[in-house]
Amino acid sequence: MALETAAARHKALGNGASVDVPESLKPFIVSRPRSADMLDVAEAAVRLRISPSTVYNWVGNRKLLAWKPAGRRRTIPAGQILGPRKVVPGIAKVLDIIGSPELTWTFLSQEWPFAAEVARPLDKLAAGQVEEVVGAAPGFGTTFT
Repeated sequence: MALETAAARHKALGNGASVDVPESLKPFIVSRPRSADMLDVAEAAVRLRISPSTVYNWVGNRKLLAWKPAGRRRTIPAGQILGPRKVVPGIAKVLDIIGSPELTWTFLSQEWPFAAEVARPLDKLAAGQVEEVVGAAPGFGTTFT
């Protein structure tokens, strides 16, 4: 009940307002203001040094995560871009398990317990540890289904 109350107050006051949310509940209050960590298609194309149509193709082929919030442009997390024409490997496999691009990004960008350490799955994918991340993804996915 406390989570619902805090979330309702946060939503009612808007993203820019000050809200007293207990520290233990802050990770569950999702606020998504536009930030440098999120790109639109044109910005992603520039960073990847590809055309915007290729960005759309990569999203369609599940090589690149993106989602379209209601009434907004497509959102592409910058953290999955490693350089020109290079993105974090294994995204499609994780997306197959979790289903939602936005939830997949939540899983990839937050620290998660692995056998030997606590790490961001995104960092493990970038290091080529795809199967370890794929093995952890069902635990996250079942939390939300």
